[in-house]
Amino acid sequence: MKTLILYDSYTGTTEKCANLLAQNLNDAEVVNISKQKVPSLEAYDLVVLGTYVHAGKISKKIQDFCRKNLEILKTKKIGIFFCMLRGDQGVEEYTKANFSEDLLKAVKVKEYFGGELNYEKMNFFFRFILKQIEKKTKPQLGIKPERISSFAERLKELNVNL
Repeated sequence: MKTLILYDSYTGTTEKCANLLAQNLNDAEVVNISKQKVPSLEAYDLVVLGTYVHAGKISKKIQDFCRKNLEILKTKKIGIFFCMLRGDQGVEEYTKANFSEDLLKAVKVKEYFGGELNYEKMNFFFRFILKQIEKKTKPQLGIKPERISSFAERLKELNVNL
């Protein structure tokens, strides 16, 4: 099964997770939608979309890509992973709020991979807001390698059903 991991990363966390996921899969190509040309989706059986979540919204570039390529994405098996601070309770909410119903019919696996606060890569305004939120909510920080491994195993199981 040929896999495309397509992601957008604001502070580098989603990029780290996309690369860790690729290490757990065979024949996976990793593409940063902000920095690289997206190859033709025709060549892939499985497309994994990785995104950060800020204020309940996913990457605009991932949203635009999904909207523009909806028809072909509907013919693929889709996996989605989120990098965020809220925790796994936000996965269903953010999936439904940010992806079309048509696309969601093709989604076979979704997961939360954890989150980090990389302040040095944020603009002043965003850094200020997150520091205030962090003081109040005390988020569980860090990438969750066990979730990445579990997600990869579930993706590999899809190969049996192609």
